[in-house]
Amino acid sequence: MAGAASTPRGILPALLTLAALVPLVHAHVFEAGNDASRFATIEALVDQGTGAIERSRYHWTVDRVSFGGHDYSNKPPLLSLLGAGAYWALERGAGLGFATDEPAVVWSLTFLLAAVPSAGLVGLFHRSLARHWTPAGADRRVLAMVTAALATGTILTSFSTTFANHAVAAALLFAACDAAWSGSGLLAGFLISLVVGIDTVPGLLFIPPLALALDDRAGRRGLLRYGAALLLGAAMLVAADLFVLGSPWLPKMVPGAIDASSRMGPSVAGVLLPSSWTYPVSALFGWHGFFSVSPVLLFGAWGLGRAARRGAPPFPRRLALALAAACLVMIVGHALFVGSYGGWSYGFRYLIPIVPVLLFFAPAALDATGRRLFLPALAVSILTALLGAYHPWPPGDEPGTGQHPVASIVTNPVGANLAAWLRQYSPGGVLAEPAGALFISPEPGPRGKYLALFYASKGDQAMARRITGAGAVE
Repeated sequence: MAGAASTPRGILPALLTLAALVPLVHAHVFEAGNDASRFATIEALVDQGTGAIERSRYHWTVDRVSFGGHDYSNKPPLLSLLGAGAYWALERGAGLGFATDEPAVVWSLTFLLAAVPSAGLVGLFHRSLARHWTPAGADRRVLAMVTAALATGTILTSFSTTFANHAVAAALLFAACDAAWSGSGLLAGFLISLVVGIDTVPGLLFIPPLALALDDRAGRRGLLRYGAALLLGAAMLVAADLFVLGSPWLPKMVPGAIDASSRMGPSVAGVLLPSSWTYPVSALFGWHGFFSVSPVLLFGAWGLGRAARRGAPPFPRRLALALAAACLVMIVGHALFVGSYGGWSYGFRYLIPIVPVLLFFAPAALDATGRRLFLPALAVSILTALLGAYHPWPPGDEPGTGQHPVASIVTNPVGANLAAWLRQYSPGGVLAEPAGALFISPEPGPRGKYLALFYASKGDQAMARRITGAGAVE
């Protein structure tokens, strides 16, 4: 009965989150190339009947691989397949197509495959918080604060407005965790298989912690169901690869595949490597930093660490320790071995899937002192998250990839987004000029070129023309 009583708890937070995201969802494809890579596959599958993208309007994306005489997206194809299904329905049901209604198609697919999963995640998260932490004595106001942090105060919010894999991977990963914590082996196995097919690394890393949770909650029968679902999920992922690529391997692993993005700098298996020994610290606490862009996540990390050290309701110590180990490997591995801050990206986006897992343990850190510190951190986090939603893929310096003559002048995406927002919405205000000089360049010429590139890269050609007076800077 307790579970049934808590079922409606997540509906209102989900609806409020969706309402907040609707005006922030973007209707243009970004020049950074990440979303273009998936849109290219969607267009090719539905409009051209092939997984090869060289005839797509987005064939220019750097996020592509070449093999067998064709170009393909270098992203795992499962999310693009889901997008193709949604696009097929839009085309058949509403008559929308990339050729005639590109902004409407881009907005609709981004809304369905980024904003909606994020809103659903917030609802499930809040319900799960109430189910697990209320019996442990957590204050309902604390749980509401933590839910608000997930909905509006992390880099997840920023990337819920663009078509990338991060939001849906975060939603599916937390749903898999919640299913395992509830003892549902089949559902947990199916969901974590989807994560593997959409964001491979966190999906693989969390398979063991979920197995441990199921062993604790459902015993051998739960583990057997979990294993069966994983096998079926693996078959599904291979089938997706075969359908889109004609190969059972992921795009970057296809024998003989050449990854265009790997030519930008030193790389291993298509992954760009860090170019400096200071990069790991910058990736976590610098201007692009995972924790500095979303400081509320420090409370989640602290709470999970506390639970892993001595146990914290509602989980025994060994389950918290397993989750902490998966998160730690995720964080340290990406900071040490994955360079360039994620390309033209607002923050260290690779760690977005673990955001809800970290925040789920924030109540363990929110005693009286923690709550006093949490509120100002939440205020800063909401501001930075909304700035990220304004442009999730801002042009910026990419260590180790060569110097873009314009983008490389900016090393602080938060400040650059703020300066660009002020230039667009408060051009005569007292802060616009100082912010541009501080965060972009003190020289008007380079600052103008950067702003023109910034607006053009997010599809706002009108603002780009206003800056240059004669067309956008390429």
